[in-house]
Amino acid sequence: MVGEIHLANIYFTNATSAKIRPVLLLKNNSFNDAVYLPLTSNNLVKGVIIDNSHLQEGFLPKTSVVVYEKPGVIATNLLIKKIGELHTNTYLQIMKELVDFLQKK
Repeated sequence: MVGEIHLANIYFTNATSAKIRPVLLLKNNSFNDAVYLPLTSNNLVKGVIIDNSHLQEGFLPKTSVVVYEKPGVIATNLLIKKIGELHTNTYLQIMKELVDFLQKK
């Protein structure tokens, strides 16, 4: 599951509604949840740009940005379908960006 991109039913920050969105799975926990980073096709958002060349499997319909400044947790039963899996080096680059972001004051 780690490094996979799934479609998921994601609630907006204000929790008033949800939308099916792509997410990058980072880690499973013991509560049957997954830590994720959202993807967007809005290239004005800060993050790591990925396209199909960054996938070892699957297909992205658009070049996307992995938004490392907005991690979330989702119940795995809200994951709808796997659409891809990142190459290890791309996954490690994204993890580095996330750790750098979390360490900044």
